[in-house]
This record gives sequence, structure tokens and C-alpha cells, in this order.
Amino acid sequence: MSIAGLRAATELAATTSTILDRLEPADWAADSACRGWRVQDLVGHLGLFFNFIADPELVFPDNPSGTSERLNDAAVVERADWSTAQVHDYYLAQSAAGLATLEALQSPELRDQPIEMLDLGTYRLSQLADAVAFDHLVHLQSDLLAPHGPVTLAVDLPVAAAIDPAIDWMMAGLPPMCGSSIRAALTGPVGIHLTGATERAFQVSASADVADGVAVDEVSVEDLPANTVHSDALAFTSWATRRSAWRSAAQVHGDPAAVAAVLDALDIV
Repeated sequence: MSIAGLRAATELAATTSTILDRLEPADWAADSACRGWRVQDLVGHLGLFFNFIADPELVFPDNPSGTSERLNDAAVVERADWSTAQVHDYYLAQSAAGLATLEALQSPELRDQPIEMLDLGTYRLSQLADAVAFDHLVHLQSDLLAPHGPVTLAVDLPVAAAIDPAIDWMMAGLPPMCGSSIRAALTGPVGIHLTGATERAFQVSASADVADGVAVDEVSVEDLPANTVHSDALAFTSWATRRSAWRSAAQVHGDPAAVAAVLDALDIV
């Protein structure tokens, strides 16, 4: 179950609603840090994710690529002519419906049912709450709000509530999203030690027992392998999604080349 993810998604949706109420027309039209997306496009995307969760019969635009990233771009194009009021109302309506659905998906009858998400992999329905927490945290922190994004409002993001569900999603998604590239780069186990808003430790290793060839195991700090990257947890959500460079935000212990090869292959969505 991801009750923590549901709590984080609820707090992030409330924060987003507060932000939207304070945006000026110039803010809506500004380019976000997501290449090709205005602020209103980004907000529409956040609403679309809730829409996808709440409405299993939602019709998506054509997506010959079969990838989630191109699908997101196509959905942005489809809504490009909406007014800011339409985007605002869409987010409010879909977030309310989506949060109610996420709560229902934590039930014993539904929580472990699988859901396929294109190239992102297959997950349990309960993990969608973690996905929403990740998506909102990263987009708000790295793409919307200053200093990385264009919106200069003073906003206290609920990082304490969101960081662990976001990391849970990232670690669950690492093998299906970039396992083949990481498997080719692995010469031995590589550790990831995160500190700051939370402290978590993981070992990434090759495994013939899993479909993607890469296993991610949470371990104690004492059991981290010699080759380990150390990073602030919130910064990890930026560089592991390729919004920033890991070399300027993380410290490598052990063999620099072995760790760098793995980090260069990370691209979590």
C-alpha cells in the first residue's frame, strides 16, 4: 500500500491549487523549465495524470511512438488552445476525482492489481499515489517554481510528506525505465545514499532473476557497496530525471568511472 503516497498527493494537490489561485496572466503564459511547455501546459499535464487515474475510459491522442513522454507532449498539444480558466478548472476537477480514486485504489481488493504504463513498466494500482507524488513534486520544484522555473511565488512545498513516496516511485521505476542501459553499464553493485529531507540507501545490481536485468534493493547505510553515490534526496529527484547534472550535485565514493557509467544511464520519468 502507499498511504504515504496518498497523503503526499493530497498535500501537493492542495499546494498546487493555492499556486494556481495566485498566478498572474503572465505566469500562465511563461515558459516552464519543461522544454516546449508553458506553465499552463504543465498544469494541464498535472490535471491529465489525475484524469487518467480517475477515468479508465479516457481517450488519449494518437501516440505512434508508444512512449509516455511523447504521449504527454501530444496531450499538451491537444489542450494548447484552452484558456487559463479552463486549465485551472480542469486541474481542480480532475485532482478531486483523482484523489478519490487513489484512495479507493488502496483497498485490499484493488491495491495489488497490475497496471501497465507504456514504456514506464507495470506497477500495482496502489503505487499510482507514489507516481502522483513524484510527478507533482518534480514538476513544481524543478519546472514551475523559481529558481528553476518562472514562477516567483513564495511557496512551501510539502517536501517532508512527498520525498519518500517520490523516491519509492523512482526506485520502482528504475529497472523498467532504464534497466537495459544500466545493466550494460554495471560492472558490480552501485549504491545510492540519499540524505537531507529523508535518509535512504539502495543497492543497484545486475540480476538474472528479474525481467529488466537490474535489481534495486533498499539496504542499510552500513551495507552500501564500496562504489556509492551520495546526494541530497531532493536534488536526486532533479538529476536522476535529467533536469540537472549529477556531477554538480553528488559525491562519488569508490571507483568514479564505475559509478559514473551507471549515473549517466539514469533517466527516470
